[in-house]
Amino acid sequence: MTAIDTYRSAVLELIQRTQEESEQLERASGLIARSLQDGGVLHVFGSGHSMLPAIDATFRAGGLAPVNLVHDPALAPWEPTRVSRIERLERYGTAIAELQDFRRGEVLVVISHSGINPVPTQLAQQAQQDGLTVVAITSCEHSRSGRSRHPDGLRLLDVADLVLDTHAPTGDITLALGDGTETGPTSTILATMLLHSLAIGAMEQLSRAGTTPPVLTSMNRSGGDDSNQTVLRPYLGRLSREP
Repeated sequence: MTAIDTYRSAVLELIQRTQEESEQLERASGLIARSLQDGGVLHVFGSGHSMLPAIDATFRAGGLAPVNLVHDPALAPWEPTRVSRIERLERYGTAIAELQDFRRGEVLVVISHSGINPVPTQLAQQAQQDGLTVVAITSCEHSRSGRSRHPDGLRLLDVADLVLDTHAPTGDITLALGDGTETGPTSTILATMLLHSLAIGAMEQLSRAGTTPPVLTSMNRSGGDDSNQTVLRPYLGRLSREP
């Protein structure tokens, strides 16, 4: 078996393990659906590579329209050295949250593979003070394996209202090459899948309740632009990435 085969098998096995999160996914999806029925939006946050799943869920063909990307350019993945320092700063996450248009009853999804740095945890805490429900997407194994950098020793999984475990291994490593080189990251794949699962679950619950889910269409399909403008109109001014 080649390293590629081993990696593929590891990814598929971990995706299967996320079935253990089915109950939590159902609960979180229900909270999102109720918030959307009340006119709310879904907020998503991640720093560094954890920003990638959040970006992928924002203004996404086939995805929910009312998704607000909570972001700070200093935490973008293309600035890895800066990100690794900034996400350890105390109260930086609090400041990001204070700049958002968070509204009571809405849901914030915070993505962090390790869940040990202050920024995602303190952002989550501030959002809760603002009346939001916080859903964490994190690796419980990795998070519990290291010491928290939060001033109170808290991890994201300690403060979140609901936790979705990616089951990604510590260090985000799934295989070793013949020379001992460790590789095979999976956290982005797993977090993205869980985040889209949340959105799809919310869509399903809205549909069952007789509400048409606010879903975007590909702009590269005939009528896509007009359809999206109609779907997005109720949320203008609340989304960070608007057409």
